[in-house]
Amino acid sequence: MKNLSVILLLFCLSSGLNLFSGNIKQQPNPTLVIRGRVLGGDTNQPLVNASISVAHENVSSVTNQDGYFSIRISASAENSKLVIRHLGYENMEIPINTLIDTPNNHIALQASPIELSEILVVSGDGVNLVREALQRIPENYPSDPNMMVAFYRESIEKGSNYISLVEAVLDVYKASYRSYSNDQARIYIGRKATDISPRDTVLLKFQGGISDALMLDIAKYPEIVFGTDGSEYTYHINGLININNKPHYIISFEPYAGIDDILFRGNIYLDAESLAFARMEFNMNVEERKDASSIFIRKKPRKMRVEVREAHYVVDYIENDGKWYFNYSSTEVGFRVRWTNRFFGLFATSYTIGSEIAVTDRYNDNVVKFPRKERIRSTDVIAERVEYFMDPNFWGEYNVIEPDQQITDAIKRLSGKLRRRSE
Repeated sequence: MKNLSVILLLFCLSSGLNLFSGNIKQQPNPTLVIRGRVLGGDTNQPLVNASISVAHENVSSVTNQDGYFSIRISASAENSKLVIRHLGYENMEIPINTLIDTPNNHIALQASPIELSEILVVSGDGVNLVREALQRIPENYPSDPNMMVAFYRESIEKGSNYISLVEAVLDVYKASYRSYSNDQARIYIGRKATDISPRDTVLLKFQGGISDALMLDIAKYPEIVFGTDGSEYTYHINGLININNKPHYIISFEPYAGIDDILFRGNIYLDAESLAFARMEFNMNVEERKDASSIFIRKKPRKMRVEVREAHYVVDYIENDGKWYFNYSSTEVGFRVRWTNRFFGLFATSYTIGSEIAVTDRYNDNVVKFPRKERIRSTDVIAERVEYFMDPNFWGEYNVIEPDQQITDAIKRLSGKLRRRSE
């Protein structure tokens, strides 16, 4: 099993850098801001992380913990439709021009019942479904390589403060799911911001973020989670859920009791008809494991003690013409650092590293591998591969990286530039 999300911990005293330096004002394009709240029509409760997008556009956002959303769109999209999606509910499309200048829009999604007579009804042990899903990967996913444009973001937090942020637009060569060739990525353009206090004694470097984000494509690299055949886990079918107006099996998995290895647990969402992996949400079982730090930490001072508190992963796919494509992945690892000598004090400091990658465009012509010198390697520290606010004209008025914004907000801001570029 390949280790995900290697962090380099180095002992270092650093001079401060302003996280929000280099702000160059640009004239914004005419935009509209649409706000509202999404509720479950059956419960009247807010729906968290509902997907908010514009039809036929790479513009999207998500609802917060209270179901509220805010999405900025081009004024030219006034006559388009806003599309709202959530697991277990029917998709809803609303004309955007009916939502303008009404900030208190309450949108109720209708629960989407599953017609059990239309699919094979099973319950209990899900091991056979997962094994068949693994066997069907060659037919459910593209047999030919393709090219992708993707938006990537990674961050490091100390407590509740961001000390490093990186954003990049990537070109990705997506290898065939029937070959052993690895995916490749190169940075088209990127930027970073850091804010390390002179009092900080720990400098964190996040190694291999882009490579690991692509390796989370479980359909391409099933061995990451399932090893050779997935036999180290128990599986249980927890019912059906509607995703994008199609029924999906929910299958929970966890390691067999008594297995000492650090493995994973979580939920698998399988398309009920094709048994394609549509989504996975899972955690590495690092809690209370002193040996977990060796998976993530490559280098640290001798008197530093690191406790990994959590490691959470998500991978999501999108279906098009009967084939499923990698669409999104995220990583979040939380840990605590403490020192064993008095000079540095007795208090532990919490850190969280995170990364997200979202595909914004995909095409099947001119599919070529990248020159070796342009490829991102698994040993690369991405923060060292990008410059501060490289080409501010590309980022436009949003040349300040906003730490608390979702990756979907960043995508909507740059939607016109996150598509295939003419050569």
